[in-house]
Amino acid sequence: MIDKKYFCYEIYKNISIWSNQNKVRYNPCSLFQGHIKETKDVDIAKVWNSPEHLKIKQMVETDTRIPGCDVCYREEAAGRKSRRNNTKKLYEDFHCDTNINLNSPQSIDYSVGNLCNLKCVICGPNSSTSWLSDYQQMRPDVNIELFKYNKNIQKLLDDESVLGNIKTIHFHGGGEPLLSNNHLDLLNKIKDVKGLKDVRVFYNTNGTVIPNDTTMELWEQCLLVELYFSIDDIGSRFEYQRTGATWKKVCNNIEITKKIIPHNHMFNVNCVWSLLNLYYLDEVFDWYNATLKTNRYGDPSNFILQKAVGETEIKNLTESSLDVLKNKFSLHPQLLDLVKSIPNGTEDNQVFWNYINRLDNVRNTEFRKVFPEWSLLIQLED
Repeated sequence: MIDKKYFCYEIYKNISIWSNQNKVRYNPCSLFQGHIKETKDVDIAKVWNSPEHLKIKQMVETDTRIPGCDVCYREEAAGRKSRRNNTKKLYEDFHCDTNINLNSPQSIDYSVGNLCNLKCVICGPNSSTSWLSDYQQMRPDVNIELFKYNKNIQKLLDDESVLGNIKTIHFHGGGEPLLSNNHLDLLNKIKDVKGLKDVRVFYNTNGTVIPNDTTMELWEQCLLVELYFSIDDIGSRFEYQRTGATWKKVCNNIEITKKIIPHNHMFNVNCVWSLLNLYYLDEVFDWYNATLKTNRYGDPSNFILQKAVGETEIKNLTESSLDVLKNKFSLHPQLLDLVKSIPNGTEDNQVFWNYINRLDNVRNTEFRKVFPEWSLLIQLED
């Protein structure tokens, strides 16, 4: 089965949970497009053995392309590492566990709502409560009540028969996981059921929150803790894209975290590339090399490039724009490979400009002033 064309360990070992507005949605992983099932309460055992989950396994067995997995397929076709590739490495090299005949998941992607203190340009109200006011101005026809966060209706996992098998937890977006106690509640429940010494924990964090002492105490008991800092740019460009954050404060928070986090940790930079920032990725990479290439013990960090989807997505670029980027990134092999993977074409960027112009009008910002060189380049493509 492992050798099947569309095999992915996530389908056989992982389940993704999104809890919001008194509903729970499930997927094989957090990148899966759409959802395979929706329930009113958390019932992992039921979903794990559901016809919907079984159908995806049957697609793997019959070498049938799985539409919800297109994100990984596209990354691999472009020569980049996908989540599917990374998961294979996780289970085969780190956990040394290739067993796929499981009665319940070993891994959970866990998100319990959209509570967030930032309103990132690549984001929206479904993933951030801070977006509500701006979204209401941009889309007055939409009922924003659908996006409001209420901690009292978030569905939490407490099934001991499931918790006893968990080896990996990924606290993913939307929302900023370190703003609430939901991640602590789950770790404490697993601790009570079986302990944390064989549990690997991943966090996607925007860097605005320094982990507190309670969090540190729990992390110290885990097998490994990995923090993925969402850094798409630097300076004023970072502040434009990750609206609500202060670049100097985020850098300071990262430095503090590097010093106080327990020994069993690793860092990563998760950089979303898009029509907002592609031109400046070499500067982000240089910051990573100078600031977060390793942890305090010298363990290497990863610089992960994730493609944006939606209004800011890059579908193709003109040959002249690609040539400019190839020249600019000539000393950065990883970025050069990324540019070479972008198709040559004349994609109309009007969707992007319509979105940015409306957003700038609401926020009283000016994309063209903050990103002058790149703004001119993609404006000429239209």
